[in-house]
Amino acid sequence: MKLIRFSILGGLAIVGAVGCSLMSVESRHKDGAPQVRDVPFEARESDEMRKKVLVLPFLDSELQRSTSVKEVARRTVVDELNDTRSFIVINNSDLPQDVGSFVKENKDYDVVSVARLANNLGISAIIEGHIIEIRAHRMGDEIGVFRKIRAQVDVSVQVRVFAAKTGREIYNTVKKATVESETTRVAENTFSDRDLQDDPTLVRVGVRKAFKEAMSGIVKSVEKLSWEGRVAMVSGEKIYVNSGRLTGLQIGDILKITEEGNEIFDPESGNFIGAAPGRMKGTIEVVSYFGKDGSIAIVHSGSGFKENDRVEIY
Repeated sequence: MKLIRFSILGGLAIVGAVGCSLMSVESRHKDGAPQVRDVPFEARESDEMRKKVLVLPFLDSELQRSTSVKEVARRTVVDELNDTRSFIVINNSDLPQDVGSFVKENKDYDVVSVARLANNLGISAIIEGHIIEIRAHRMGDEIGVFRKIRAQVDVSVQVRVFAAKTGREIYNTVKKATVESETTRVAENTFSDRDLQDDPTLVRVGVRKAFKEAMSGIVKSVEKLSWEGRVAMVSGEKIYVNSGRLTGLQIGDILKITEEGNEIFDPESGNFIGAAPGRMKGTIEVVSYFGKDGSIAIVHSGSGFKENDRVEIY
């Protein structure tokens, strides 16, 4: 393994270019060079690979509502996904284009276009969340300068999951949640239920519960997708892959490499269906890791490997 370290350190100028193909989960030294690490223990506990997931900024049907509501909703889903330890949530900033530019006039995302970019980054699924409605009404008042108001909050949300490989929807659900919670009002004589619908304390409780209701379906739909990575760079005998120990690749794993297939479109609607499987070029063997989630492999069989080739468990 020392020879691998020396060869990598001797070609830092080349390896530094790999960063553009890796996610922001990667950690770097001050000089910007990926770190090579030999990890003797197994990277995964089962045969399942951790899939990369993109959670888009959430949408809200009420344009006047505070953006913090959407942020809390998205953070809830991200935290729940991380808690399963089965997924890697990728930052939206990793896409080469601002995701906000993909919002259509009807306020939904152009998911097919997002999927094309996400698939090239080894992302398996795209999650879109939409806050449909929030209603609140008080259940009783307390007298005093500092008043605790108990209210009931009804929340309706929609969650859609898309396969990044095809852009097709694989899960769509609408969840409703009703919660009772308290908020504090200071020296206010009158207020309306509309005020309560904008109360961040009440709204956050309802939104969290509604999106948590959808988590089981989200997880199951993503788990059905097959894992794949990408070749980030080819340098001599070494193949750099944009997935590593964090994803679940183990030292000694044999991976198969296929070239990118042709994009297939529906002849009538013109909609993008997906990419056809490409020709298998050969196999590689994982020999080390670099960064937070990158791996280095050597040729096991075949030839002609190049950047952006698809990588799968053999």
